[in-house]
Amino acid sequence: MSTKTGVLRAVIAAASLGCCMGVAAGAAIEQPQAATATTLERCLGAKAAQESFSGVISVTHHDRPIAFVARGVLAGPGSGPITAATRFNLASMGKMFTAVATAQLVDAGKIRWDDPVGKYVAGLTPEASVVTVRQLLTHSSGLGDFFRPQNMDAMLKARTASDLLPLIAADRPSFPPGSKFSYSNSGFALLGILIERVSGQTYGDYLREHVFLPSGMTDTGLGPEPLATLAVGMTALRGGPSAAPTAADAAVELQPAPGATQGYGSPAGGVFSTAADMQRFAHALLEDKLLSAATRNALTSPQIVAFPAKDGRPELGYGMGFGVGSEAGKRWFGHNGGTPGANVEFAEFPDEQWTLAVLSNRDPPVASNMFRYLKDLLFKPGALQACADATPH
Repeated sequence: MSTKTGVLRAVIAAASLGCCMGVAAGAAIEQPQAATATTLERCLGAKAAQESFSGVISVTHHDRPIAFVARGVLAGPGSGPITAATRFNLASMGKMFTAVATAQLVDAGKIRWDDPVGKYVAGLTPEASVVTVRQLLTHSSGLGDFFRPQNMDAMLKARTASDLLPLIAADRPSFPPGSKFSYSNSGFALLGILIERVSGQTYGDYLREHVFLPSGMTDTGLGPEPLATLAVGMTALRGGPSAAPTAADAAVELQPAPGATQGYGSPAGGVFSTAADMQRFAHALLEDKLLSAATRNALTSPQIVAFPAKDGRPELGYGMGFGVGSEAGKRWFGHNGGTPGANVEFAEFPDEQWTLAVLSNRDPPVASNMFRYLKDLLFKPGALQACADATPH
């Protein structure tokens, strides 16, 4: 699950930008040598130990494994170690799956980008009914966020996207749809309901048949089971899904996050997956196994300005269900997510074919910090060599 309050809100905002801001100018390592890959993995491992990181870091280049680090434990003290087979709560990273599923229906001619959602989903307010599929995908619908503490019980019980409809049926856009960017979990819940109405399948069944299996994602699903391979979200935040960290939280012993072993993924987030499956997802996208090339390009190309350029920072954009952008002439797309007990980052640089995934079962910004360090090692001139010089073999 996700949140947009305090520090966690900043993480979700980053998710809406594809999780790749701040990539320094400089060339990527086009053909990594074995020694370079070893150095990268050693540097990442040292940083993970220094930061008490709990999770996995996975880097591939042209589908070749370059670096993999697994550190920490599945839950509290005494639990098993995190491994390559460990599954993590993806939080808002799952919005990419909702976007792909929606786009498949466009490819099949069953819906159109600019159709009003009310054409397929009954029971909405008149104001929400006219919001278009495109506006839902670009977070320009003006709709809000059903991830609220008072909705926790209903969210934990939901097993279909349609189960969430009562939580958003009364929503009205807070601004003219299409006029600006404003991150909306409720908008993506509506997309999931649309998928169910048009396909005749539950959201979970649709993803399994049309996204996960074609991608070879055999360890990905909406439920947390099997618990033996689940990285249980461990949190210091005490206020539920909308909590913001406080000074007192640092001294609090980590506890399982609310619903950590009971939750069920929704179209807005919360799917469970592994780093290897996320690499497979990226490969399937680039090979056009899930979508036509034109539709994939539409999802992963800039559609709306999320944040204007400010204070020397570049303009940040959003595609449709994917954060997108360009750094030093290098395109990227991806997403991240954050909630109590989960912080994840994923990015694909399609021209260079770098795929980066950092998954953690700890509060934000633990994965985001590690991801930033990873990007520096890959893209910041001299960073990897400086680490190699400072890190003992």
